[in-house]
Amino acid sequence: MIVTFRTPQRGAPASNLPKSIQITLAPPAPPAPRVVVPPKLAAPKLPVPPKEIAKLVPVPTPLPTPIPAKPRTAPKAAAKPPPTPVKPAGSSTQTPSPAPPVPPVETPEESLLGRFHDNWLPPARRPRNFQCTIRIDYLAGGRITAVEFLDKCGEYDLDESVRKAIWKSQPLPLIEAKTTAGSIEIEFTP
Repeated sequence: MIVTFRTPQRGAPASNLPKSIQITLAPPAPPAPRVVVPPKLAAPKLPVPPKEIAKLVPVPTPLPTPIPAKPRTAPKAAAKPPPTPVKPAGSSTQTPSPAPPVPPVETPEESLLGRFHDNWLPPARRPRNFQCTIRIDYLAGGRITAVEFLDKCGEYDLDESVRKAIWKSQPLPLIEAKTTAGSIEIEFTP
């Protein structure tokens, strides 16, 4: 603390100067942030040169030798009948059923008639047996352009129901109808 300050050169102390000075020290500086030093990474491993690979020489694979066919011998006469197999206890005495017969392959015309029958809504009063001949003209892709009755079914309602069934069946599922235009004649029966 300084109370007065006199020097011969300056003369008497100034009266307006404070008699005491209070000094406040600044708060201590915050601690310096810690510097995090990343750990030293190990030096990358250099690739190890591969050991010399022995050169592979292609070896041809031998082809299988054909098995010679056994010569057929004539069956021996008066041979003993083969022994009957003994069935284990608890087994069924039924013989296995034969495989179901293979259905016949459907022709494109039959497939077309099946499609017409699927789309056909018969009228309420219709004869039990009838037959009509129809010519169907189509474009490439199977789109129908015309349906013409060469031989009518017998009644107007019946003819119209068959005509609607044919128009609903577009495009035609014929192989030749996919690439070329043409016509086909069919006989429609119930």
